[in-house]
Amino acid sequence: MTVNGAGPETPKRESHANRIARLLIDDIRRGTYPVGTRIPSERRLAQDFGVSRPVIREAVSTVIGRGILEVQMGRGMFVTAQPADGTPAERLNLQDVVNVREVLETGALRLSALREEDRDTTKIADILDRLGDAVAARASTAELDSALHTAIVEAGGSPLLLSLWQGLQQQIDATIRISPHGHTMSPDILALHRTLADGVLKGHVDEATTACRQLHEQNRDFLRELLG
Repeated sequence: MTVNGAGPETPKRESHANRIARLLIDDIRRGTYPVGTRIPSERRLAQDFGVSRPVIREAVSTVIGRGILEVQMGRGMFVTAQPADGTPAERLNLQDVVNVREVLETGALRLSALREEDRDTTKIADILDRLGDAVAARASTAELDSALHTAIVEAGGSPLLLSLWQGLQQQIDATIRISPHGHTMSPDILALHRTLADGVLKGHVDEATTACRQLHEQNRDFLRELLG
């Protein structure tokens, strides 16, 4: 390929972070790190690959975005699934995913307000009750957290919006798992989720939109601190 007659275009060189992410995924695929096991620490990976820790953070972010790794606070990084074939969507940066999540959810809240007579609130109310029980029992909340956000998007009544959300489901779930409340939601975070759900349950769209932005801003702050 030529550009403005300047001769063949030089192929882009693979970045260190992308190369390391690819090698980590290959190691997981071949069983070097089976599902459920912990991979080496950030410091050890930096030593093994001969790169800086920020490069390792970027590589790990890519692997987490594929739904293959999760960070368990105070314990390390664990393999959660075998890699699937990569697609452009699977390689998205988690910070980008959080930004798009906010756009989709706030859009769904606005759409739900336009169809007050048609929206079904039963599903959201049920998930919210179960989420409250899980928080009280200090049980895992990740699946219910994901289900609640999906139900809120469904309440918008837009098949296209829901399709966009479902196309990012793996990455969205990764942003939930990696967050500080990914395993067990705190009461404060539960309160924000209740306010978010009230955008559909009670039509309090402005308050719900504010809660949505607060939740995602917390995720962005955490990812900036974790990944640099």
